[in-house]
Amino acid sequence: MLKILATQFNGKLQTLTKQEDELLDVVRLLAQALVGQGKVYLDAYGEFEGLYPMLSDGPDQMKRVSKIKDHKTLHAVDRVLIFTPDTERSDLLASLARYDAWHTPYSIITLGDVTETLERSIAPLALKFDKGLLPAEDGSRHGLPSLALGAFLLTHILTQLQEMTEEWE
Repeated sequence: MLKILATQFNGKLQTLTKQEDELLDVVRLLAQALVGQGKVYLDAYGEFEGLYPMLSDGPDQMKRVSKIKDHKTLHAVDRVLIFTPDTERSDLLASLARYDAWHTPYSIITLGDVTETLERSIAPLALKFDKGLLPAEDGSRHGLPSLALGAFLLTHILTQLQEMTEEWE
């Protein structure tokens, strides 16, 4: 079973290479804050809240990148990176209304498909990863390592962001 899961997960990671341009757009949006006077904030929903320790305790910590839960007001020079399982959550929609009111640009990364809410994002990324990797006997699918996928993407984004902004630090 482990080999099947690993093979399926690796296949999903390989499909991300087809979204390399969209990932670069996410990094560019975030870099705008770091080469200027802004900060980058991670705003995570559902299982993606498990990404927060990567910013405070993980090996890829960066100055001026932190979790949103620690801040009440943002500015137009700041940027927000949002991870959400779906884009129709009421808590996400409330946050987007605040970011829009503050004129703070944001990027949304979602497990789901493109939605009207996702299109509000300056740098959207729809992963289309809302079904499990393993088939069950009844035809359904289970085994959705969404947090692992989020951690992989966050590591990639932070690494690219570091490379893109190190000449300005």
